[in-house]
Amino acid sequence: MLKVFGFVRRHPRLSHHDYRAAHVGYHNSFGRRLRNIRGYVLNVRSQRPIEASFGPLASCLTRLEPAGFDALWDGFGQLMFDSLDDYLGARQPSADRAGPHGLEVDPKVARVGGDGPHLYAGSPFQFHVSEHVSMPVRRPERKLFKLVQFAKRHPSLPVEAFRAYWTGRYAAHVLQYPGLRGHVVNFRTDLDVLTGFFEPGSDAFTAEGRALREGFYDSFDGMAELWFDDPAQFVAARSDPELGGRLDRLEQDLFASVYYREVDETLAVLPNRAPAPDFYQR
Repeated sequence: MLKVFGFVRRHPRLSHHDYRAAHVGYHNSFGRRLRNIRGYVLNVRSQRPIEASFGPLASCLTRLEPAGFDALWDGFGQLMFDSLDDYLGARQPSADRAGPHGLEVDPKVARVGGDGPHLYAGSPFQFHVSEHVSMPVRRPERKLFKLVQFAKRHPSLPVEAFRAYWTGRYAAHVLQYPGLRGHVVNFRTDLDVLTGFFEPGSDAFTAEGRALREGFYDSFDGMAELWFDDPAQFVAARSDPELGGRLDRLEQDLFASVYYREVDETLAVLPNRAPAPDFYQR
């Protein structure tokens, strides 16, 4: 399974609410029609500050958050495909629009609606991730409280040890959170998912675009997704002297910095990591 994240900044002409409506509505209606897509999730940064959800706990759990981090993104999409070839060929138009002569090709699918220049301030910060699913998310038919935990590796740890400890010992403690509905850890890889997906003239390939993207990447080495029914469950778990204390001690050795954001999650295509069926599906 190929999993790609794309962090985006809203166009300055759009308010946060206008951006969310346009991305969740019009843009997602075309993104979900990408050829051979196996999962498509949009995460829009919540306008509710993390301090409002965590209370006094926020200052205890946040360490060395990078300055200006929120100025670089308003949301991020998650795209899932079976292979890199499927991902790179996803913009090929499909004959899936009903017309007077049967199924017709909709050219807007190839352009994913063509609204990118009006929706975003520059190209998405798009990157491939390797994921560790320590608990598959169980989503009820209602909105969940979703957290994203960003963290940088402690300099004393080699990269592989950092990833092994986060997905091993640390994740095992996270799975003890009462009320946890899902936990997935993602690490950015060096796989090029820009070339062949964006137009050669895109600002993603300019010196300025690369510098901005690399600066954003330097803000974290990994990110975990956590789902709960409400923030009180997370707060109660991390406030527990025994469980919270063990996690605090692990974080001192594991993370050079760590900080959280709440996101509003919209499922355009429910992620399916199972082998693809032989028949056509959308």
